[in-house]
Amino acid sequence: MKPPLCLVCGSTDRATQFTVVHFAINDQEKAAFARREAAHWVGHPENAYWFCAEHLHFGTERQSMHWRDAVDDILAVTDRYPRHPPGP
Repeated sequence: MKPPLCLVCGSTDRATQFTVVHFAINDQEKAAFARREAAHWVGHPENAYWFCAEHLHFGTERQSMHWRDAVDDILAVTDRYPRHPPGP
């Protein structure tokens, strides 16, 4: 896992509580995750994002959305700290 970095504000403050939110993935991504797991892959999944306590609700309210749609929606709504989702 990457160290905590809030998707919304970019905070990395060690005094802040962070939570990772896993958004939905499609069938093709599920199959890729299964192959990675079988190969004992270690890394940060593309559907997982950190949120500081102040901005956690942006993630939890969209957990059921596909991760690309959720990230796009969060960034459009917040317009605070634009980030690009990690590549596959």
